[in-house]
Amino acid sequence: MISSYLVFRLSGRLFGVKLLGAIEILPWRGSRPVPLSYSYVEGLIDYRGNIYPVFNLTKRLGMSSPGPIGFTAGQQAQADAVQSIILLEENKTLFGVIVDTVVKMIKLEEPGPDEVSGTTQGVDAKYVKGIANEDDQEILILDFERLLHAG
Repeated sequence: MISSYLVFRLSGRLFGVKLLGAIEILPWRGSRPVPLSYSYVEGLIDYRGNIYPVFNLTKRLGMSSPGPIGFTAGQQAQADAVQSIILLEENKTLFGVIVDTVVKMIKLEEPGPDEVSGTTQGVDAKYVKGIANEDDQEILILDFERLLHAG
């Protein structure tokens, strides 16, 4: 079955999420911190009367993100300005995720669960629903239900 996906970049890798669950793409903005929350919870934002918890996907997926070094340390604010927040809904749960850049919307064959293997390099495979290939690039399709409810 072919579905539409929103493809985004995170720490140099391509990821996809079903377009059906995407609500809005926002430019990066600060969020209200949540005391005593998980390290991957960036905070809360209010958008059109709904409160969205915003997750840092890099931390949640257990990926390493290169930090600023030396003279590039002052450029972190510029990097944040490029980031986007994708507001999503999964099983009636509203949330947002921080991504580096939104790449495009494409139609892909829905990957089967047996297609996930050791090729997730640096990404916790339990959060990957499947792997798709488009223009000789690997796109990891994320399982947001597991991302939201796994401890």
